[in-house]
Amino acid sequence: MKICIENKDRHGLVYDISKILLKYNINILSMEVIKNTTYLETEALSYKIEQRILAELNALNGIINIKPIMLMPHDEKYQQMDIIFNTINEGIVIANNKSEIIYINKAAISILKVDDKSIIGETISKALPFCKLLSKTLFTGKKYLHHEVYAEEYNNHYMVSSQPILDENGNLFGGVAVIRDMKTVRQIYQKITGQPSTSFNDIIHQSQIMEELILSAQHYASSNSTILIRGETGSGKELFARAIHNASSRRNNIFLAINCTAIPDTLLESELFGYEEGTFTGANKGGKLGLFELACDGTLFLDEIGDISSTLQAKLLRVLQEHTVRRIGGNREIPINVRIISATNRNLEEMVQNGMFRQDLYYRLNVIPLYLPPLRERREDIALLANYLFNSTVADINPNVKSISPEAIKKLESYDYPGNVRELSNIIERAINIARKPVITPDDIVFSTQNQSVNTNNYDNKIIDFNLNAAVKNTEKRIIREALKEFNSSRKLGAALGISHTSIIRKMKEYNLHFKE
Repeated sequence: MKICIENKDRHGLVYDISKILLKYNINILSMEVIKNTTYLETEALSYKIEQRILAELNALNGIINIKPIMLMPHDEKYQQMDIIFNTINEGIVIANNKSEIIYINKAAISILKVDDKSIIGETISKALPFCKLLSKTLFTGKKYLHHEVYAEEYNNHYMVSSQPILDENGNLFGGVAVIRDMKTVRQIYQKITGQPSTSFNDIIHQSQIMEELILSAQHYASSNSTILIRGETGSGKELFARAIHNASSRRNNIFLAINCTAIPDTLLESELFGYEEGTFTGANKGGKLGLFELACDGTLFLDEIGDISSTLQAKLLRVLQEHTVRRIGGNREIPINVRIISATNRNLEEMVQNGMFRQDLYYRLNVIPLYLPPLRERREDIALLANYLFNSTVADINPNVKSISPEAIKKLESYDYPGNVRELSNIIERAINIARKPVITPDDIVFSTQNQSVNTNNYDNKIIDFNLNAAVKNTEKRIIREALKEFNSSRKLGAALGISHTSIIRKMKEYNLHFKE
């Protein structure tokens, strides 16, 4: 019998209810008292006895109403908690202060690969020997965040945080562990970092050579083989890598990119392979996930691969051969499933011949070669790219500029672009800043090589006649004087020399220089 007794607040009511049940020798399983309400649960009763008891309870002083209920309040709260905990993706494990497991949700059962029927009531050390962080919280009373756990014998790989549960007096009476599997961790990382959804449609082109290249890359996207993208700096190697990833079956998983020249060699190794806890001073507690593991089921883009050290070349070769990774300071092989796309602007074949790059690694990386042509070999794309770059940046720089003149486009098409699309973007942005009219003219198009024509042959030996400050000023004056032959405004002159037009005006006044001198 489960009933809710609505009553007036009076002393001795619980005693009177208990006396009636004792009279019939009925065992009380549970009783909860809230202001003006008493909840009662007993063992199963016959209909006849139940009716007698209800009649006597109704006759008690202060009883307003008695009605049957399906669940006691604590059971209802537990059921609500269970529903909520089983609608989230994170695993939840709750233990009391005796380290006995009192609750586990479905996600935790799936992640930890345990039997929920046998785990409740067991101690953590017996039921979850690899869940040591929760035991640590129960021992210290402290919370621990984002510790990685890899239980090889159970094939469990997850991230766990644990926190103590305190009563109203601040005493520890339990702990809760929140568990996320590594796939969820990767999805969170992908969402936080805002991975751009680049597609082949984002590659601006109209040349036939680029059209054929994109068709080939779209075909390669369906494979899991490694790709080596070759091309000069600024030619769009990462753009192609992202487009390949987003056209592949791995599109819903993470894409990670790392520039192998931008990070010191020792740090690059820990970034790629990760490390175990305590490997070196300053190492994160719980160790660190490497990019190979973090990109599992996705794509890892290794830019400037030709610049990695011979030590890293050997380790990378092992990853490609074994499809496993070993962390720094670790002794276990972690299986990975990641597609490698690498890129370089260096001549790897020549490096192999000179012993600077491992031949076996070269063949592992160069399964599918992809060559990106420099901008000077697809000049028909320059006008299209220039207008696209102009339209995407002009509003933020100089909204008064409305277009690029045909003459300016013609000048753009005559240049060789050693920096490729990246340099074209720089030139367009510079032109928008320089322009004083609504239309960009050829005079507004300033190439980087224009400020390199200053002849310095005749004054290298004269510098020794001055102190350092005087020598710098003398050199600066000569460079500005030579540049004045090419430009007729402070804005254009400043843009060419890489300083603001106000700085140019100040320096010209200081050196008594004038336009058309």
